[in-house]
Amino acid sequence: MAKPLKLGTRLRAIRQERRLTLQQVGDAVGLSRSFLSQVERDEATLSLGSLKRIADALGIPMIALLEHNSDRRSQKTAVGQGEDARQHQGSVVRVVRKNQRKMLVWPGRTAKTYLLTPDFCGKLEVILDVEEAGHTSGEEYYSHEGEEFGIVLEGRYEVQVAKERFILEEGDSICFFSHLPHRVRVLGKKSATTLWVITPPSF
Repeated sequence: MAKPLKLGTRLRAIRQERRLTLQQVGDAVGLSRSFLSQVERDEATLSLGSLKRIADALGIPMIALLEHNSDRRSQKTAVGQGEDARQHQGSVVRVVRKNQRKMLVWPGRTAKTYLLTPDFCGKLEVILDVEEAGHTSGEEYYSHEGEEFGIVLEGRYEVQVAKERFILEEGDSICFFSHLPHRVRVLGKKSATTLWVITPPSF
């Protein structure tokens, strides 16, 4: 099986496919040409906010830049695969089995992020995050289109939206418009598990 491409390799391939120079992308996202060159050589990492801006500048969803793993021995194409996809009154009902979840690998992050929806083609994106104590999305705020809802399943969590701070305990939930700058952080000495629903899919 082919080895998954690293972030820098994916970024360079997509940029070149769109016939954009490092300078053009850098000017669009507010990063230097030399820094982006380091990123493409996998010698530097991007914050979540910077990654989102680059994806927007390239005209692609952020997922296109991320490595995603799943158990390929058990993974099936969703449409027309017995229990995993069934036709009902002209619509398809799709099931993602626990061992078929795609795990998104974010650059510079140790969190385990699982995609619970089959793909990003519908109106919803559902993500399960399992993050270690002290984990943060970074110092930089990020934003995107749509709305999002999050609930803390385990642990304590901090969500900052437009620089306003919200402390969430287990069972607490939050919703906001995603164009507002936001970032998150795990509080305390224990890991946290959160569930996020985003519409439309923005990552």
